[in-house]
Amino acid sequence: MGTYGLWMHTWGDPRAAIAKVKPAREHKLTPRDVVSRQIESVERGGVIVYELGQIYVKPFITIVRNASYPVEGKEFIVYQEGRADDGTPSGKRGKFWDTNKPMDIAKWLLEREGRLYRAPIRADIAA
Repeated sequence: MGTYGLWMHTWGDPRAAIAKVKPAREHKLTPRDVVSRQIESVERGGVIVYELGQIYVKPFITIVRNASYPVEGKEFIVYQEGRADDGTPSGKRGKFWDTNKPMDIAKWLLEREGRLYRAPIRADIAA
């Protein structure tokens, strides 16, 4: 005899006829999943800011969730911004790219050592 589904023939011990089932493992979030979820958590019209590694001339990446999506444009708009003399974002943003996939943005940020600079805020406050 052999193993069939959850039942197993065990020689000599009829009480051990049921095989043990291992509990399902929980999915551990990768850094890309974490950043993607941060971006997805931004409300419509909201803003989240990341800072890239030290070697970049324009180290601040501002991600805006498009309030007029799906009527026009893509869901996320990515802006690049330089550093002011005091080390904060300069306030002069240039549109970098737009996409509907936050996972693409997360991958791009992590490849450039991006880290969260400012948590999600409403666009009217950030302007």
